[in-house]
Amino acid sequence: MSEIYTVQTTNSTSSSHTDTLRLPSSLSFWILSVLSAYWLLVRALRYRRRDGLTHRLDYPDRSSWSRMTLKDAHSVHVSLTELEFPIVFHTSTFFALFKTYGIPSISKLLVATGQLSCPETASKRAADTATIMTEAIINRPDSERAISGIARMNYLHSRYIKAGKISNDDMLYTLSLFVLEPIRWTARYEWRTVTDFERCAMGVYWKDMGEAMKISYDTLPSAGQGWRDGFHWLEEVESWSLAYEAQNMVPAETNATLGRGTFDVALFNVPSALKPFSFTIAHILLEPRLRKAMNIPQPPAIYYQGLETLVEIRKFLLRNFFLPRPYFLRPDWFTEIDERTGYANAGQYIDRPWYVKPSFMKRWGPNALLLRLVGGVVPGDERYHPGGYRIHELGPMELVGKGDAEMRSTRDELRARRMGCVFSR
Repeated sequence: MSEIYTVQTTNSTSSSHTDTLRLPSSLSFWILSVLSAYWLLVRALRYRRRDGLTHRLDYPDRSSWSRMTLKDAHSVHVSLTELEFPIVFHTSTFFALFKTYGIPSISKLLVATGQLSCPETASKRAADTATIMTEAIINRPDSERAISGIARMNYLHSRYIKAGKISNDDMLYTLSLFVLEPIRWTARYEWRTVTDFERCAMGVYWKDMGEAMKISYDTLPSAGQGWRDGFHWLEEVESWSLAYEAQNMVPAETNATLGRGTFDVALFNVPSALKPFSFTIAHILLEPRLRKAMNIPQPPAIYYQGLETLVEIRKFLLRNFFLPRPYFLRPDWFTEIDERTGYANAGQYIDRPWYVKPSFMKRWGPNALLLRLVGGVVPGDERYHPGGYRIHELGPMELVGKGDAEMRSTRDELRARRMGCVFSR
């Protein structure tokens, strides 16, 4: 009896030990299965927007691109801006504007206006520029908000254009950067590149924007006979822009002055102890020619290596483990216009909360608490107009309430022309 009991006990122990061994193996199998299924789901959905775009908009091949409408081009552009690459597109737009400061003819005018004479006015100018551009770009091309944004922008430029202080080449170069820099930054920092079809859509959209801003394309090779499509136009703009930059982006003290002032604004909420490091990180994002034009020394090589490593890790993680951004998580650029007052509020800010409504989350949410912790500014201060903005009042204080007649003329013209195919005009 003793032997039988011993054998049974041994068998029982062996079975228990086997189950113990099988349990982790079974758990590992299920964990691996779930991760594999999730990875396959990410891979299936990650490129769905890109791959379904031409079918959804009915542009099956290159020959059909010439009939692309402004409405369709805008939908592609906004999808890239809000859903596919919101961080890189937003950041690259800031640096596109910054890059124009490496052209002495542009930087001299901006310094001469006096709007960059102190951090507060420099901050407001940056906020007004960003607000006008966001209104003009994000809203539908035929909407009153987009048309009003362009009308205000044209009015603010008009007095300098009439005085011969802004050349058509400077305007065309600035326009080229707003379309080219997001494409370049996406290629460097994002999980995929912009496709040729998406480049075509961006070309269609920005060609129309330039026409709305009265920018002449006569300097481009195909200006006489016209362009095949937006992709063709963009190719010529890029070639022209690179040549213009090589000839005109040269060192000047006004370039350096604008560079320092702009980085001071952009890094306003960074703790003092981290600012030297932050300036270095910002500098490695600049191209060598621009750094030279602004008299900025080249950062140590280790910073470039560190950035490249982080970028590659981010690309891999986004491509393989992050689902596409859903529509409800798109950035909140601005609020609807209040029908009673005509005011709208900005949804985001870089340094000071210009035009941001002081809601509970904006003042006491996680981001706000972090800002308070480092000594930053949260919405609520009357200096920053928490009640919002009206598009026709954006710009320098001395121009508030001015330009109504000029803007009305631009709005009437744009309402009539911002429809249909851009390359059939």
